[in-house]
Amino acid sequence: MSPKTAMPDKWLREAYAKKAMNEKDYPNAVKLYTESLKPIRYLWITYEDPGKFQKYTGRADAYVGLKDYVSAKKDYEAALAFKPDHQPAIEGLAKLEAILSTETRTDKTPPQIAVTEPSNTRGLKVTVAGKDVMVKGKATDANGIKLVKINGVQVYSKEEGDFWGSVVLNEGINKVVIQATDIAGNTGEQVFEIERPSAAVIAVSPAIVPVELKPGKNYALLIASQNYDDGQIPSLENPIADAIKLKQILKSTYNFTDENLFQLFNPLKSDFKKKFLEIKEVIQPEDNLLIFYAGHGIWVEKEKKGYWLLTDAARNDANTWLPNKEVLNMIAELPSRHTLLITDACFSGSVFKTRGLGADAPAALREMSNKISRVAITSGNDSEVPDESVFMKYLVKALTENKEKYLTAQKMFINQIIEAVMNETKTEPRYGTLELAGHVGGDFIFTKK
Repeated sequence: MSPKTAMPDKWLREAYAKKAMNEKDYPNAVKLYTESLKPIRYLWITYEDPGKFQKYTGRADAYVGLKDYVSAKKDYEAALAFKPDHQPAIEGLAKLEAILSTETRTDKTPPQIAVTEPSNTRGLKVTVAGKDVMVKGKATDANGIKLVKINGVQVYSKEEGDFWGSVVLNEGINKVVIQATDIAGNTGEQVFEIERPSAAVIAVSPAIVPVELKPGKNYALLIASQNYDDGQIPSLENPIADAIKLKQILKSTYNFTDENLFQLFNPLKSDFKKKFLEIKEVIQPEDNLLIFYAGHGIWVEKEKKGYWLLTDAARNDANTWLPNKEVLNMIAELPSRHTLLITDACFSGSVFKTRGLGADAPAALREMSNKISRVAITSGNDSEVPDESVFMKYLVKALTENKEKYLTAQKMFINQIIEAVMNETKTEPRYGTLELAGHVGGDFIFTKK
């Protein structure tokens, strides 16, 4: 759809959303505001919508009407990311805080739990063939979810209720108990059973097969910080060229299209946050996302924290830096099935919570594609890296010379990056999981055209 036809369509949806709000038809208002927030893209160009802050505020008001206070809070905050002095969003947040304070004190209602994977839990019993299974769902509560446990083990969950985790299965019947606790301390529970047949049964039961997932799209966000406003931060020579090089490879060789390739060259910190909000509006649970960052990074030893330095970073003001933890929180907010973060910056290894992964052979591709993965490849550990990136040279080489239809990020790293980079430099690139962003298992898979 061209911009000329897309803009009036969005204005019309916003007008219908306002009408729905006046009629207190909050579900329809949320739907219409959501549709109006989707970015307008034509070929590779994204057209800015100057009224986004008003649409986020309108959707937040609709969420308040639905008593979905967590989603409302996120939308008011999104509105302020686009227009920090937008008074209706500021007032909406203040009123919401008062509502939440009262609701939390009086709330005696436990969260409601809906399981989405495995998909047939309504029958209270599921049959799967593997040694483990990913359990995914949503716990609904007006005040927000504090934590979710599966069989007594806390799993990854978001405040708005989405959760997922992996359950190891024994042969026979396995009882699965999901418990969700809200901010007020109320706990809801759902119990179902998963049967893992014995190997002998599987051999004669062709009906027991892995569930095929809905095919997803591949998205990429390419970020390059090359020039800096602060004279104390030296400009770099190659980040933008490196990002463009990667973009061309993804587009020409792998299943990435122009309309799903987003780029930020010399972005401000606020630009980065806005772009994430934009991607959040379009990406779906079956989709995959690659995030690439090239630029300066910094490590604060006293705090044991790493930061990205975007174009408006000031060398002597840590408030202008982008914390790695904030990047991971943003990634965690996205619903994508597989997310790969590639960073070519100093001290980029600090994104990992605990460990990198060893050279074990990856699991079967189908099993990997069924699990939510949040993984990263970084150009170095907790050390400085050169401007003329050896890491980038071998990343490009690996993706360009790859002959396989399906290439996992881990296999690419082990076979074509780590040894080659370490032979030419003193830096040690890393591959690892992003536990803080919700990694369960599996890996990002590059699929050739």
